[in-house]
Amino acid sequence: MNARLLSPMGALKTGWALTRKNFIVMLGLFLGVMVVSWIVSLLGGNDMTSIRYWIFYIVSILLSIWLGAGLNKIMLNAYAGEEPSFSTFGEILPKLGGLIGLNLVVGIICLLPMIIGLVILVVGLGTSLAVTDFSNPYEVGYALGMMFSGVSGIVSVIFSLVSLYLYLRLMFAIYAYVDDSSIGVFDAIQRSWTMTHGNMGKIILCLLLMIVLNIIGFIVLIVGIVVTLIISAFMMVAMYEQIKESEQKVVVDEAVNQTVESAQSEGKMDNAE
Repeated sequence: MNARLLSPMGALKTGWALTRKNFIVMLGLFLGVMVVSWIVSLLGGNDMTSIRYWIFYIVSILLSIWLGAGLNKIMLNAYAGEEPSFSTFGEILPKLGGLIGLNLVVGIICLLPMIIGLVILVVGLGTSLAVTDFSNPYEVGYALGMMFSGVSGIVSVIFSLVSLYLYLRLMFAIYAYVDDSSIGVFDAIQRSWTMTHGNMGKIILCLLLMIVLNIIGFIVLIVGIVVTLIISAFMMVAMYEQIKESEQKVVVDEAVNQTVESAQSEGKMDNAE
């Protein structure tokens, strides 16, 4: 099912419209999340050998998952015309366990190819340096160059691209999970995979547009990056909703066609009788 409604410029226009309508509230939410995260990291300290550091480190991860999902849900509600509300964070809290599992599974799926690629790269480096004369800087440089341009370097790049591809295919899993309370972790992953099928070109264009937008926001005025980040967040929501709406439209069209075909078949049978 192709997302006929998905449009990079349409996502940008929707993101800008939602940002203008909800800017003050979203700015407060973003700043609030940043302050909470900063306080937690501050309480943890910098001593990585202390138990307190790791306790607050885990707490910060859980907070980022919960607050991030809450922000996504708030933006989905804003797209639907609802007013942003802090109570949404409370509504998301019961799903925290599933959110942790979803982030863990998606993280493993996306990072595993990259890790494999890095291992191959390190093995290639070790093999190259094992026969290198370190007293000769030219030979060391040649060995490093061969590593990155040789088989191990190419394979590592390929695995990194696979990780990027998997991330793009699963980028809507969190949105699907917080949007539909009836689905589980693997259902959300499957839904994201289905939604991105056939839409990768437009999704990549949308992401490139977001990157350019944020670069412009940073160059023109550093404070402007705050605005462009909110626009980008709403653009992600717009992409998700546009694809979902197009899928629903296809389902409705198929149901209508089946009804028409069924009625026509019954009419032919009546005429035959």
